[in-house]
Amino acid sequence: MKKILLSILLLASVNVIFAQTTLPCPIDYKINNGGGNCPDTIINGITVSATGTVTLTFDGPVPPNNIPRITRVSEILPAGDTLITGITFGPGTLNNNGTVTYCYYSGPNNNNNLNGRGRNFRFTVFFGTMPCGSQIPLPVSFKSFTAARNRSNVLVKWETATEINNSGFAVERNINGTWEQLVFVASQALNGNSDALLSYQFTDLNNTKGITQYRIRQIDIDAKSKYSEVRAVRGEGQLGKTIVYPNPSNDGRVTIVFDEVASARQVSLVDVSGRIIKQWKAVDNNNLQIENLNPGMYFLRIILPETGEQSMEKIVVNNR
Repeated sequence: MKKILLSILLLASVNVIFAQTTLPCPIDYKINNGGGNCPDTIINGITVSATGTVTLTFDGPVPPNNIPRITRVSEILPAGDTLITGITFGPGTLNNNGTVTYCYYSGPNNNNNLNGRGRNFRFTVFFGTMPCGSQIPLPVSFKSFTAARNRSNVLVKWETATEINNSGFAVERNINGTWEQLVFVASQALNGNSDALLSYQFTDLNNTKGITQYRIRQIDIDAKSKYSEVRAVRGEGQLGKTIVYPNPSNDGRVTIVFDEVASARQVSLVDVSGRIIKQWKAVDNNNLQIENLNPGMYFLRIILPETGEQSMEKIVVNNR
């Protein structure tokens, strides 16, 4: 039931998004006096040796490619936290046990250091511009993604609501079971960052007679990538009717390509006894993917609420 509800929620949602995680926060610390292997640094034009190190323990894994920095440290007192000034922290080093060690510098003739004797401290850390405990921002939030055939051309369009450190998009196509990249479309966002609605499109010359699938591979500035959902279009000249493929299915997975009707659909998957297995409301994409079907026969009931028109498609799943 949880999987069914999740599928309904995803299909009814306007945005196509990627998963977020929470940035970890410090829960403990250890202070060592003496610079150890810390390098010297320059403060106010003067070369200064390290006063000591601070090692922070976090309440979750620290991203290796996004080590937090200490932005402030306060002493915890009964009357309230008191900011400690005159302390400079170097970049953190991620240790094998998941802790992070920072060199700190008190500066010349500054005795206000972190000796820690009978004192308690609170450290504030930031991951780039994000404080701990916040959600890691999504690299790209898709507002929409569609693929539609017009004779021998397929127009692929997508919109983004936000982009963060985005290099651009690779448009990929699957005709005979193999994905291939068609084109790379550079991000319109300034320096890869935008919180405004941006629109993109690409026209694919595609006269194949069978089903074609499309997807977008979003690529970060650091070359990491994530995939969008998949969109499917019928072949050139294929009649305007609902297509189910593969049918029969050998792995419990099918894709449904709907009529080119600009209307949301009500879709139900029913077994041979008439029991509703899954339901989707307001499906406005041109295709729907169903997975994890057990062997047997099913019926897909499609209703257009605006006209009351109904259609039924038979689905067969073979033994795996």
